[in-house]
Amino acid sequence: MSFIARSIAAKIALSFSFVVVTLVACYIVMDKRLETIATAMINVTDISSYTTSIVRINKEIFEIQRDISVYSMTGSDAVFGKINETFKDVKARISALERANSSIEEETYIKKLSVLTERIGGNLEVLAPLYKSRSEMIDVVLEDIYQSAIIHLNALSDYSVNPEVKLEVLEVSNSWHTLHRSAWLFLTKKDYSKKQQVYSLLQQISLYNRNLSGEDFENLNTLLTSYKTSFAKAVQVNRNYLNLVNVVMAGDANEFGELSNILRELSLDRLKSIKEVGDESILTTKSILNLLSLAIVLYLLVLAWFFHVHITKAIARLTGSFSRFLNSDLSAPIHHTKRTDEIGVLAQAASRFRDMSIDLEKEKKAAEHTSKVKSEFLANMSHEIRTPMNGVLGMAAQLQETDLSEKQKEMLDVITSSGQSLLVVINDILDLSKIEANKIDLEKQPIDLEKMFRTLEFFFKKQALDKGVKLSFAVPDQRVVFLGDETRLKQVLINILGNAIKFTDNGEVVVNAKAVIQANKKVSLLFSITDTGIGIEAEYLDRLFDAFSQADTSITRKFGGTGLGLTITSKLLKLMGSELKVDSQVGCGSKFYFEMEAEVSNQEETISDEPYKTPTTETFDYSQLKVLVAEDNKTNQIVIKGLLSKLNVGSIVVAEDGERAIEQCLEHEFDLIFMDMQMPVKDGLQATLEIKSLNKNNQTPVIALTANVFEEDRKRCAEVGMCDFLGKPINLSQLEGILIKWAR
Repeated sequence: MSFIARSIAAKIALSFSFVVVTLVACYIVMDKRLETIATAMINVTDISSYTTSIVRINKEIFEIQRDISVYSMTGSDAVFGKINETFKDVKARISALERANSSIEEETYIKKLSVLTERIGGNLEVLAPLYKSRSEMIDVVLEDIYQSAIIHLNALSDYSVNPEVKLEVLEVSNSWHTLHRSAWLFLTKKDYSKKQQVYSLLQQISLYNRNLSGEDFENLNTLLTSYKTSFAKAVQVNRNYLNLVNVVMAGDANEFGELSNILRELSLDRLKSIKEVGDESILTTKSILNLLSLAIVLYLLVLAWFFHVHITKAIARLTGSFSRFLNSDLSAPIHHTKRTDEIGVLAQAASRFRDMSIDLEKEKKAAEHTSKVKSEFLANMSHEIRTPMNGVLGMAAQLQETDLSEKQKEMLDVITSSGQSLLVVINDILDLSKIEANKIDLEKQPIDLEKMFRTLEFFFKKQALDKGVKLSFAVPDQRVVFLGDETRLKQVLINILGNAIKFTDNGEVVVNAKAVIQANKKVSLLFSITDTGIGIEAEYLDRLFDAFSQADTSITRKFGGTGLGLTITSKLLKLMGSELKVDSQVGCGSKFYFEMEAEVSNQEETISDEPYKTPTTETFDYSQLKVLVAEDNKTNQIVIKGLLSKLNVGSIVVAEDGERAIEQCLEHEFDLIFMDMQMPVKDGLQATLEIKSLNKNNQTPVIALTANVFEEDRKRCAEVGMCDFLGKPINLSQLEGILIKWAR
């Protein structure tokens, strides 16, 4: 009975003994189809692991190549030990691939990878000895000869009484110093210009030696000949080492990457083929079972019923489940998982596939939830930080207008400067978060290149002048107006230009733009900012655009900053379809540049000189204004009331929540309303909606007064009828600009 329970064929044979041949044939077909489906489901997991192993091997080979570069610079035994450990892991993974089930074509590439791995291993065996031989020649042999010559020359100078001889010995010593320094620079720093200088100095010292006599000439000439011979050997050893690292092993790594990529593509093709076979098997199996059901019905209704209930229905359920799975519907039930026959195996495979898919879906939802929580957290933190910051900076600004001692003024300047620096950090972090959350939409508005550069020059002219740095701008001769997001493009240029001036103590900073108008109404723009500042070491360039990163900690201590400026700049340029690049040399300066393509604008804009005009001396009388301030924070109430009083606003009414603001609007008519978004009882959005529905103040301009600075906050304010947006912390010039713009 247990045998019958485990085999569909036994059940069919028992039920259809008079049609044994027919049923056996049907069983064979069904069994093969079911095995194909089950095998396909199992192989999906195996091939996924197989492909992951290939990707891991490729990554480890390039880690080896990177560590070899580090070893070449440091000679660290720990680094070389890490290289060997990584290589052992690569060999183990290659061996695992050789044991895995692979196609003939895949086995060919695996064998090539194995051969290439052995070759890399052989190169690693000679890497350390060759490096030590190179170090021995440079740091020991040449150094000993050089020290011997200097000692001998010093002794010769000490016992010589003739000033001319002493002078000549000094010239020979200087030549030896220059010779040894040039040889070291050529061999270690690859300064190829020093090689010819070495040979010239060898010849020059040889001429000096001829003026010496006797044993001194012999000794120095012997040392010079020995140094020349050892330098030639060192050059050859150095050439062999560099050839091994930069040509042989680098070429092997590239070849390894190409082979592993091909192998990965082959495995993915095999995965696709397995899926197609599985789909075909499902459809074929369903067709066979339907035909078999019709045939059995002709023989015996009872047996047909048994067949339908026990086999056809089970397979149909699993087929339906698989079909729904393939259409991303994971809610389909899976039956017969407790059966011990082939249908049970198929059901278990389906259950395993669904569980894996459900886990992936849960992880996706968890990631989405995490992103949402992060955005909400940033919005709340923005409000919670900016609200007290408004109080700190506002009260500091008002305190500056009072009578203070010199010591108090100095302390107040520190408070104001620190608060403004903290605000810059907050803005940088929020910008980076919005970029990472894909919450930045780039605008397409006409940008006048010359006007934008004149604005930048106005912004940075005083800063450059204060540092004694020459600031110059170069734009194309023809006028260029293109479509883009001017605010974000300015942010990019301001970040780079600000850094250029910040890290340049003398010399100049040059901002250059080149434009090439193309035939398809496109313009290719190349922006570059070049400075003569401190420069950046090559080892720091790779992580220059990482968040919260600067060249080194000493730079952070000297110049300050979060290290987010270039990160934000790089990400913004990627959104614009461009890439920030840098060329730099320590002590000589840096050049940051990027190229972008934009559409040529057909709109003729009138160039406004407002950003760089001398500020107007015109004054305005606000004594007749009646202003309502809806703000729940006591400190912020004092700050904005003090700022409005400083502008001589006639009447200022403060409401501590949205409900109280509505009551004030029912009782009085105001010229301007400042409305905080987050307040108790009723928030600013609800209060604005109700105020706009009143007879009084329904036309009064409502200005959003809030620490929420995200773009969606601005949209929500506009939707309820607010006409402008004043973010916290508030400064006097922003507030006066609002009064000039909206006050009646």
